[in-house]
Amino acid sequence: MQSARRFLDMLFKLETAVAMVAFLVISLLLISDVVSRGFLGSSIWGAQRISVYLMIVTGFLGLGLAADRGRHLRPRFADRLVPVALTQAASRLGSAIMCAVFLWFAWLGVTFVRSAYQYGDLAQTIKTPLWMIELIVPYAFLSIALRYLLFTIWPALKPSEVDE
Repeated sequence: MQSARRFLDMLFKLETAVAMVAFLVISLLLISDVVSRGFLGSSIWGAQRISVYLMIVTGFLGLGLAADRGRHLRPRFADRLVPVALTQAASRLGSAIMCAVFLWFAWLGVTFVRSAYQYGDLAQTIKTPLWMIELIVPYAFLSIALRYLLFTIWPALKPSEVDE
């Protein structure tokens, strides 16, 4: 279980760093674009489109980061239906179901990326194959599924849910 905890901590740090860098680049691109339009009268080529793609990356990584810290949205309407004695089993079952759901989403993401690859879709503004950008979709869902798999195997790894 300790190696799984270390793995989850490393994954969290890596995905946080990538999301932070992406968000920093977004900020710098958009600020520079506004300044360029104000002083030079023209936009920075591709700044807005690149920012959108980076925001997609940040958003998808944020899903895993939220799951890792117990900050995801969860309906609570059925919580009182589960007897207290079965709470741990229900939590473990919930983690297993979430793992299966996100594995399914990852498979759909792979199908999505594969079709973009087969059709040769391009991110027109930056002339980059769209499938390269879309790889974040299956990666993020697989990352979340892996987290829930580990929560299923070792329930003590599952974070307490933050109630805000």
